Amino acid sequence: MSGRIKYNLLGIAVALTVWELVGRALGTDLFAPPSVVFPEYVALLWDGQMLRELATSLRQMIVGYGFACLIGIPVGAAMGRSRLWDALLHPWLSMFVVTSVASLVPLFILVFGTGFMFRAAIVFAASIWYVMLTVYHGARGVEPRFIDVGRSFGANRWQAFWEILLPALYPYVITAMRIGLVHAIRAMVVAEMFIIVGYGGLIYR
Repeated sequence: MSGRIKYNLLGIAVALTVWELVGRALGTDLFAPPSVVFPEYVALLWDGQMLRELATSLRQMIVGYGFACLIGIPVGAAMGRSRLWDALLHPWLSMFVVTSVASLVPLFILVFGTGFMFRAAIVFAASIWYVMLTVYHGARGVEPRFIDVGRSFGANRWQAFWEILLPALYPYVITAMRIGLVHAIRAMVVAEMFIIVGYGGLIYR
């Protein structure tokens, strides 16, 4: 076993030990220790409740995250290559990318209720801005000569966008989807903890 792995395992062991000691000192109602959490976790897995709640939550998360990628990727690319789109959308992007998703929950409950649309909309609102921002910075760095070569062969703007720009953005698109997924998962849990349903509600309880 390498030294790095040993130190990693040692760090985990120390963290669990501190967690256990603090949990026992504060009491299970305030800060449950691992000796209480892990048996409950296994019990929830055993009776299938956790998997059922997780499956329901993931379906709603995938819808919101999917729309965030479908809209955020082309819009971010358009912002990076068009001064007009950049001027129109960049102020909103700069504002919402630093907005906490928890602050939007009351407004979204008023608009969408507490059902499927609410959770999908929260995930969408939490992840689309990070997808757009990552693709936007990638599009700004694409060499103009790539577009110029395509146009010299007769490609119109639409063809240059879909057949030259987006393939050139592939690494940024993958990164944007990964970052967006992290925020989508977090938004799903936060939203469900507010209305105490699904996987987030299970954690809250």
